[in-house]
Amino acid sequence: MKKIEWSGGSKGWAIVLALALLILPALLLCLPDASALAGQQNSNRAAPRSRRTRKAASNVNQSGNRQTEAPNANAGPSSANAQQGPSSYRMENPKSDVRMDKVLSIGDKELRDDVYVPPGTEITYTTSFSNRGTGISRNLNIIDPVQDMTDFKLDSVRSDMGTTGLKITVSYSKDNGQTCDYTPVSGGGGAPAGFDRLVNAVCLSFTGDLGFTAPNNSGSFSYIGRRR
Repeated sequence: MKKIEWSGGSKGWAIVLALALLILPALLLCLPDASALAGQQNSNRAAPRSRRTRKAASNVNQSGNRQTEAPNANAGPSSANAQQGPSSYRMENPKSDVRMDKVLSIGDKELRDDVYVPPGTEITYTTSFSNRGTGISRNLNIIDPVQDMTDFKLDSVRSDMGTTGLKITVSYSKDNGQTCDYTPVSGGGGAPAGFDRLVNAVCLSFTGDLGFTAPNNSGSFSYIGRRR
């Protein structure tokens, strides 16, 4: 084998060194960065764990949604459905509503407000009552005041209970119905014979129940007074 000898001297070594300095940086730039490779490998290894974590969280949410949306047979209607649905039917308690209407008459003619009534005239006071409610009226009691400047005529009370089935008990008051235990007397309070000036209310107590359907829901009563 033939031996090759370097004969360039010091100038030749200088040229070789200069070429090496130029080529080595280029070679280093072409090589991949070791730290970047390590980071990329770590990132690639961590990525599957990150995906598994997101998948687990998604499963929890879906499970929660299924539980929320699953129908519950024991649950009542939601508030929105309750508002939209029809309201429940409510039955009100039946109540009686007894109304009265008083008519004044002289003989068989009704007395109008604009008609002058001279003293000594006898006036018939007729009170009609009717139950216009939705339930029967029990223990009905009526206190009918006697008109001012009027003397009550003894034994003049009349009643017409029609088909109500009611029984009536009549009593009298001289304290405007506070008590109904006064017994009228002829000439009481300075009234003419057959009249009592102290009676200022007629008290009527009914035995039985007053219905609310016609014709069993109405009746009437009357008495006579003398104008002073």
